[in-house]
Amino acid sequence: MKLFLAVFICFCCLHLRAQKLDINTLEKITYSSVRLADSLLKSSQFQLTDKQSGKGYTNYYYTSYERKDLFEHMLRSLSFMDVYNANDTSRLVLYRTYYKDEYEEMKKQLLAGGYEMQKQEGNEFTYKKGGFTIINKISDKKVKGTKTMTAYEYELGR
Repeated sequence: MKLFLAVFICFCCLHLRAQKLDINTLEKITYSSVRLADSLLKSSQFQLTDKQSGKGYTNYYYTSYERKDLFEHMLRSLSFMDVYNANDTSRLVLYRTYYKDEYEEMKKQLLAGGYEMQKQEGNEFTYKKGGFTIINKISDKKVKGTKTMTAYEYELGR
C-alpha cells in the first residue's frame, strides 16, 4: 500500500501543471503591493527566480515550468518592475506564454472585460479600457536548447 501511494504521489508530481494567469490577475498584480503580488504568483505556482535592484528601481522575475511529457517542458514568465520617483511608484508588468490557446483565451478576456483594440502595428496590438492600456506582442523567441518558438506577451502598467 505504501509503495502504491508513493508511486501515485510521484506520478502526480510529474504531471503538475502550472497555472496560467488571466487578465484579472495581471491587473491585480499591477495595482497590488509587492507582498500581495508575490502571494498571487506563488499561489499560481510561479517562483521568484531573480530580483534586481538599482537606484530608483526593483525588478522581480518569476517563472513557472510546465512538464507536458518526459521531453517537452514549457515556460511561463512574469516580471514586474517598480520604478521609484520621489513619492510616486510606477509599475510595469510583462507576462509571457508560449501557448497559442492561452493567447486566444486572453484576447477573449480583454474584449469581454471592456477593452477595445485601439491600434495594431505588425504583431503588436494595443487595447484600452478607460485610462488602462494593455499591449499584446507576438514574436519569435529562441528558447535555450530548443527551436524557435512563438511568444505571446502582455504588457501593462501604472
